[in-house]
Amino acid sequence: MFGQRVPLFTAFGLEVRANTSWVILAVLVFWSLATGFFPAQLPGLAEPVYWALGLIGMFGVFFSLLFHEFAHSLVARARGMEITGITLFLFGGAAEMAEEPPTPRIELEVAAAGPIASLVLFLGFGLLAGLLAQTPLPEYVPALLGYLALINLLLAAFNLFPGFPLDGGRVLRAWLWHRRGDLLSATRTASRMGQGFGLALVVLGFWALLGVGALGGLWWILIGIFVMGVARAAYEQTAMRVTFEGSPIRRFMAEHPVSVAPGLDLASFIEDHAYRDHYSAYPVMQDGRLVGRVRTRDVKQVPREDWPHNTVERIMQPCEPHHLASPDEDAQQVLQKMQRGSSGQIIVADGDQLVGIVTLADLLNHLALRRELET
Repeated sequence: MFGQRVPLFTAFGLEVRANTSWVILAVLVFWSLATGFFPAQLPGLAEPVYWALGLIGMFGVFFSLLFHEFAHSLVARARGMEITGITLFLFGGAAEMAEEPPTPRIELEVAAAGPIASLVLFLGFGLLAGLLAQTPLPEYVPALLGYLALINLLLAAFNLFPGFPLDGGRVLRAWLWHRRGDLLSATRTASRMGQGFGLALVVLGFWALLGVGALGGLWWILIGIFVMGVARAAYEQTAMRVTFEGSPIRRFMAEHPVSVAPGLDLASFIEDHAYRDHYSAYPVMQDGRLVGRVRTRDVKQVPREDWPHNTVERIMQPCEPHHLASPDEDAQQVLQKMQRGSSGQIIVADGDQLVGIVTLADLLNHLALRRELET
């Protein structure tokens, strides 16, 4: 979802990463504060002061985002959930949860933690701004704190809208899940609310852009498109979890998969297998035992004119744990293994005996067929 990410630091055992798009948001916040907001609020100051306020304000915004996401993450971890880190990106931040909350109550607690944290910062910054306004300190000090108070109030208010994947949508999902006893149904309703909210933001953005000529409308359009996309993706992920969790991967694998021998020359491997089967990787079998895997793309390590004179053994790899699954392994765990390893294929084996192969396409096709027949 987040593409390339750069590690920033680790706190409370959680790695904070930044997507490359985060730089755009940082520059926009810094520039708008230094050239627009603070000059309008505090006219007559020296230009370097505005740039300094813009820089401090930018760091304050990202502190607020991280405080919000750490609240989600720490509550989730305290409830036994696995958190893989926090990522900053163009539209804010996200706590990356490796699993869905196991109960409606935990969903509610984790979802509510973020807005509550933002409201705590709103009250803290606001109270401090009010107190410092009564002191001889320069007026830009309480103005900066007042801005951060406003940002946290807006962050809490925006996230409380009852549309998935916003925090308010997660609260709605928790309530519907508790009422209906059906996670997928609750997610479907909350996701539709989220898509509706995203569409409303797009419409509002076009109105602002075309009606009154406000370039800020473009920002609302982008946020709306993002919310709609994430809402759809969140429902898809939940549907996969409900479908595959608790089922052994043998139910979804292809039995008797095509395999190759380590002594097969690369020219024959390409002509007789890669061009015919179109698989990204093949199990390598020797004397009835699984001895490794070979990826089609690794053939490029060998010049084409040398393919007839080299064998699969030269480019094959050992089967690592993230390449393998046992026949009775939970299908949802296998799916997560594919996603974590960025691999679209898992070899199903019982010891060194090849049992089958399952691909991401197999699982998605099963999900699509189930949805077509059952909805």
